[in-house]
Amino acid sequence: MVFKFRYFFLCFALLCIFSCSSRKLVGSWEFIDIYDGEIRQTGTLKTRTGNSRYGTGILTFYQDKTFTSIGNSGTYQAENDLLKMKYSDAQDTVSMKISHLSKDELLLFSITGSPKTWFYKKVKEK
Repeated sequence: MVFKFRYFFLCFALLCIFSCSSRKLVGSWEFIDIYDGEIRQTGTLKTRTGNSRYGTGILTFYQDKTFTSIGNSGTYQAENDLLKMKYSDAQDTVSMKISHLSKDELLLFSITGSPKTWFYKKVKEK
C-alpha cells in the first residue's frame, strides 16, 4: 500500500512539474535575434528589440496546444526540455530544445540543421 502511494505521489509530482513548465510557454513571445551555438543564459544577449538582421515577429503558444507565427499556424508538444512544432502546411515536425524558459525570456535551440539559439522575450499583457 505504501509503495502504491509513493508511486502515485511521484507520478502526480512529475505531472505537475511538466504541466507547469508547459504553462510558462503559453502566451506571446517577441523574436529578438538568432545566435550561433547553444546558449542557456540570457544575461550576455542583447535585449533591444526591432533590430535583428532576421526581422521581427511574434510567436504565440495557446493552451490548446496550437501556435501561430507570422501568419502560419500549427500544433505543438512540450515535453521535458523538448518542443515539437508541426506547422499546418508542412509535412515535417520542427524539434527545438528549450534551453531557457522563464516568465520573461525564452531560448530555443535548433536540434537539426545548423546549431542556433533563437531568443524571444515575453510580450507584456496590457
